[in-house]
Amino acid sequence: MKNAVLNFPNAGESRLYGYGGKLIDFTIEKQLLDEEKWALFVEQFRIKLDSENQGWRGEYWGKMMRGASLTYRATKNEKLYSVLVGTIRDLLSTQEKSGRISTYTVATELKGGWDMWARKYVMLGMFYFLDICKSKALAKKIVNAMKRHADYIIKRIGNGKKQIGVFDTSWFVGGMNSYSILEPFVKLYVLTGEQRYFDFATFLVNEGLCHEFNLIEACLNKTMYPYQFPQTKAYEMTSCMEGLLEYYKVTGNPDHLRAVENFVDLVVESDYTIIGCCGCYHELFDNSSKTQTEPAANEVMQETCVTVTFLKLCAKLLSLTGNAKYAGYIEKSGLNALYGAVNNENQQMTRTGARRFAPNEEGIWVAYPVTLLEPFPFDSYSPLFHDRRGVRVGGCQVMQEGKTYGCCVCIGSAGTAIMGLFAVMKGGDGVYVNLYNDCRFKTDSFGDKISVDVYANPYQSKGAKINVNGKGQTFALALRIPDWAENFKVTVNGEAAKGEEKNGYLIINRAWGKDKVAVSFNAPVKMTVLNKKIAFTQGPITLARDCRFEDITKPVAITARNGKNVRAKRIKNSVFHSNVAYEITTKDGKITLCDYAQAGKNFDDEQCNITVWQEKK
Repeated sequence: MKNAVLNFPNAGESRLYGYGGKLIDFTIEKQLLDEEKWALFVEQFRIKLDSENQGWRGEYWGKMMRGASLTYRATKNEKLYSVLVGTIRDLLSTQEKSGRISTYTVATELKGGWDMWARKYVMLGMFYFLDICKSKALAKKIVNAMKRHADYIIKRIGNGKKQIGVFDTSWFVGGMNSYSILEPFVKLYVLTGEQRYFDFATFLVNEGLCHEFNLIEACLNKTMYPYQFPQTKAYEMTSCMEGLLEYYKVTGNPDHLRAVENFVDLVVESDYTIIGCCGCYHELFDNSSKTQTEPAANEVMQETCVTVTFLKLCAKLLSLTGNAKYAGYIEKSGLNALYGAVNNENQQMTRTGARRFAPNEEGIWVAYPVTLLEPFPFDSYSPLFHDRRGVRVGGCQVMQEGKTYGCCVCIGSAGTAIMGLFAVMKGGDGVYVNLYNDCRFKTDSFGDKISVDVYANPYQSKGAKINVNGKGQTFALALRIPDWAENFKVTVNGEAAKGEEKNGYLIINRAWGKDKVAVSFNAPVKMTVLNKKIAFTQGPITLARDCRFEDITKPVAITARNGKNVRAKRIKNSVFHSNVAYEITTKDGKITLCDYAQAGKNFDDEQCNITVWQEKK
């Protein structure tokens, strides 16, 4: 079993503050403590509504449970834990005598829809809760329920005469949605040691994780980019890679690790946008590293599910390899695409033209008008070029009494929690600082309890002050060296730090008492040019223009110093709340930009357009 190089802190060991910390608290208040919502999701397993349209309502509970469990780990909010205990007991009560936990009837199960996908999320929700479960009796019930649930699947899915092929369980996206059940089956094998779960996982891997196309070999050989594969659905493909990484941790087969690392490299090269998401044509890989400057097709681009799943995959690779480049991807995706998708202004999508799409009983996608509905805590799609937020709800399904929910709404809290958990991580040799953001970290993993307090604001990007109380113990303090940081310097108690640069970190080994560490760097505003359009960034932060500032449709005439740096003045945003705002001098005057995360969050207003890319005059 391959052990992690870096680990997330346990519940109570760390707490993220600042803007990111507020967004974690927002998800708890506006979503995760909602017992009625949990009950609604569990009820889908009783009434089997997905049978009517081959839907995916069955994913909602497990997807949100994963995010909620990670959020508990990031906050140790005991009220949240109590709610989660209640809902998992409720879910367990829906298990049938056969072991099934499904939102499909037996007559309609495993026949071309999203049943396997939803059953995957049932298992994942249980696994993530097990990580925080305090009751041995409840944990035992959960494990037994998972085994019965998994055994039902193993008996029916496979290459045997009376079995159903994986692709026949879902005719969508090459069956990648069904193949992604690999992840919880590997986890179940690790948990129980029972060979049949590993054998089923091996069966999935041997099929290549996609119908009539070997996804693993394609990533291993690097002969094509993901947008050139026969199937290009970004979310499900990335989910399959998560499963393959879990499989590698058991087998140690280097080809499987290499395939996952290659996949991330290929995505970053060909399909990773300036805000850290993928797929600008619908929810598909589409060479968005180049296509990102164009208008969205059918108002759909850069799905929040893709943002969070890619972020999760990078977090697992960071944990397994200790390579800081993955922390850089998490930082970019989290501070921009993810945080931009948080509906922290409680907009209701009541603006003219806003709508929630969902399949009706015949499976035809129709628009449901939105009036006086609760605000969802997460938006589904992230615009880049003269567009607005809050236009559609991804993966929307209609439930009892006309209530709706969506896939991206459910997945978002996993992303905000991971931003808190990855900020400061534990290694076998010490403490690793990945995100320069206010954070308090305490652990007794190295003997006596130590603390590392980080004081920093990623929207300032000027450095960090770190107070270490090591109580005389010797361990490493590893500080990430961001690829965007200029003149990166570190001092300990006012003297230049002595350390080793390794895997993107400056690693300082010493006996730590009450010491003060200062990290300094520069991050000027820079201009990026692509397809005769321009965009601006400041360190890890992508900047956007908001129509509340000025007319954002006019082309911009500007020449950057050294090809990149521009004349930018930090200003106070008196128009609306943002984390940072700049005036940038152009040949035709000044333009105003703010952080993408807070731009256009007034999407109930008629005038709420934003743009990251602008025409170059």
